[in-house]
Amino acid sequence: MITLCNKFADYKCNDVAIVVDVLRASTTITTLLSFIDEVYITTSTSKKEEAIYIGERKGKKIENFDFGNSPTEILANKDVIKERYENGEKVILTTTNGTRVLKNLEAEQIFIGAIVNAKFVAEAVKDFEDISLVPCHRENNFAIDDFIGCGVIAKYIDREFDEFIKAALELTKHDWMSLILNSSSAKNLKNLGYEKDVVFALLENSIDAVGIYDKEESKVVRFK
Repeated sequence: MITLCNKFADYKCNDVAIVVDVLRASTTITTLLSFIDEVYITTSTSKKEEAIYIGERKGKKIENFDFGNSPTEILANKDVIKERYENGEKVILTTTNGTRVLKNLEAEQIFIGAIVNAKFVAEAVKDFEDISLVPCHRENNFAIDDFIGCGVIAKYIDREFDEFIKAALELTKHDWMSLILNSSSAKNLKNLGYEKDVVFALLENSIDAVGIYDKEESKVVRFK
């Protein structure tokens, strides 16, 4: 059975969970894992060690951080990030919603899901029976982009679905891209100059990397 963990504050799910923050934490993490092995997760906006700091609050890049929570900015600076990472610097990410959910979520195994890696994360969990899809939403307010993202992932998993997942799947049968492009999350990012991130986040199955969250170490490592 695949269920939607949609309680905003009470993130207690099945043994296996897929966290979905399409705009943009899941997409950024997946992009990073396409060329490095791990991303540390924090809810802090402080710089406590020599590292590559990536983060935002309410969509805006955090002052004095190296990069914003932007997959297109990450790709544009891929060589710099990779070189610094290979020279021993950690990559540390903090976001308004996605990293908060990862820190609070209770599940035995936590995967990172996005539209860009939908079929690949579905493949990673195919041997598990009960799976929760966890839309991160926007500061406890419903985000249709994450809801649709759950539906895009679910269509690649051959299981029975609860009613919430059925609704998300139904949306994927129609013009779901326009729904995301016109969502409040997308409009906020466009107003901040991140329209390219919104378009990038809709590139279904464009990245084959899948991350799994190590709660004890507070980091996402590449699963495949």
